[in-house]
Amino acid sequence: MKECPQCSAEYSDNVSFCPKDGKSLVAKITARKQLCPYCANSIEEDATSCPYCKADLVSQFVPQWLKRDESLSETGEASVRKKLLVPGSLIWLAAVLVTGLAAFLIGGRLQRAQLLQLSQDNVKELQAKDQMIQSLEKQLDQTRQEFKDNSAQLAEAKAKLEEGQKNLTTAQQRLDVARHEADRLSASQSQARTRTVSRPAPPPSPAAQTRAAGTGVYETTRATTVYEDPSPSSRVVSQIGQGTRINVVNSTGDWLEVRSKHGKPPGFVRSDDARMVSRVN
Repeated sequence: MKECPQCSAEYSDNVSFCPKDGKSLVAKITARKQLCPYCANSIEEDATSCPYCKADLVSQFVPQWLKRDESLSETGEASVRKKLLVPGSLIWLAAVLVTGLAAFLIGGRLQRAQLLQLSQDNVKELQAKDQMIQSLEKQLDQTRQEFKDNSAQLAEAKAKLEEGQKNLTTAQQRLDVARHEADRLSASQSQARTRTVSRPAPPPSPAAQTRAAGTGVYETTRATTVYEDPSPSSRVVSQIGQGTRINVVNSTGDWLEVRSKHGKPPGFVRSDDARMVSRVN
């Protein structure tokens, strides 16, 4: 007898190849066989472990199969072995499928639960960020409004400061004019007292009067004020210090009309605040 090394099917000695697997047939080994008590595969009777399921056959708790009838023929033994092999393979295949399906279902359920929890956490995080953004926008609007209010207050304070500076400048000019008038009056009173005590001076000659009122270059004898008109109540044009040379182009009573060679506005100064340096012919 021959058998297929792949499917263990038995054939007569005149057959060379297995019609199922195409494998070359080998002589059937007449060694005694037994069924593995764990996987039901045919193994050597004296084997200590199953070459298929790797089960330990030496343990005292090895399950025992029913004893096979020794009077069974070789054909009956092959039929019984095939019947036992097929259900065992199907059972293992079913067990693997059930295990895989259970793992897939459990894993899918766990994955869905994790995804659901992750989605809920993301939604909560997005809501918290949205609330934070809304709070920051409110703070930004409030800061902008405060900035506008502060800008308006700053502009108003700046306008008041400029107005105060103008008023201060005007008051300073008026104070200078008043101080100058006071100095002039004090000088006039001193001169009057001196004239009263001393001998009356002779009246100035017409040539001296003409010279005093003539045009030419004058030099200030004290700090004086240049007015827009020949009146102390007119607008103040500028202030000039003592020893400043001025160009006199005309005279009106006690006032000298001056013109600047440096582009400054014209005006009037008192004649007793300046003396002639050179005459212009």
